[in-house]
Amino acid sequence: MNKAKKSILFLLLVIALLAIPTFVVFAKELGMLTISGPGIKGELTLKDPKAMMNLEQSGFFDESTLSKPPENLNLEAGYTVTAHLNLDGKIVPFVQMVYYPTNAGQAGYVHYTGRLDGETLQAVDEWHVMRLDADKTFRELMTANNVTLQSALITAPAAAAPTVHVEPAAVPATSAAPAQVPYLIPIMIAAILLLIGAGFALKRRTVSHPTI
Repeated sequence: MNKAKKSILFLLLVIALLAIPTFVVFAKELGMLTISGPGIKGELTLKDPKAMMNLEQSGFFDESTLSKPPENLNLEAGYTVTAHLNLDGKIVPFVQMVYYPTNAGQAGYVHYTGRLDGETLQAVDEWHVMRLDADKTFRELMTANNVTLQSALITAPAAAAPTVHVEPAAVPATSAAPAQVPYLIPIMIAAILLLIGAGFALKRRTVSHPTI
C-alpha cells in the first residue's frame, strides 16, 4: 500500500472516529413525547425541540430507584408518557412510563412499563422517584400546553365533626288539674233557689196563720 492510500485510509478513519460521538449524542436526543391522562382529551403530542432539550437536561430520565409505590398512591390517576428518540430523523419510541404527580413543589413518581430493546419496546416493571428539577420542568411544560396536573395522592377524608348529644329540655311538672268548678255552680244555684223557696214558703205560712 503506497503512502497516498495510507493517508486516505487514515483520514477516513479519523472522520469515522469523529462521527461516532456525534451520532451517539444525536441518537440520545429526545424528539417527542405523547401523553394521555386526567385532564387530557385523547392524546397530547409535544415535540418542540427547545422544550424537549430543557426536559432532558433537567434529568427527566435520571430518577432514583424505588422498590415499590407508596400506599397512598392512586394507581388509576397516572399520566401515560411515551418518549421518542430522534434517530437520524427517524422518531423511535424508546421508553414508556406512567407518571404520578404529587403536590406542587414535590417530586412525583414514575412507573416504567416499557423500554426499547432491539427494535421494539419490551415490558418492564420499575418504580422511580422523579428528580425535583425534572418534575418542575415537566409541570411547566404541561401548564404551557393548558394541562393542569392533578395529584395522584389519596388524601384522607376529613374527620367528621363530633356528635353532640343534646339532652331534651326538661318539661316542668304541671300541678294537678283544678276541680271542675263549672259543674258545682249549677248545684250551688239550685241549693240557693231551694233555700229562697223554703224561705218564701215559711213566710207565707206565718202570714196565713197569725199568732193570737
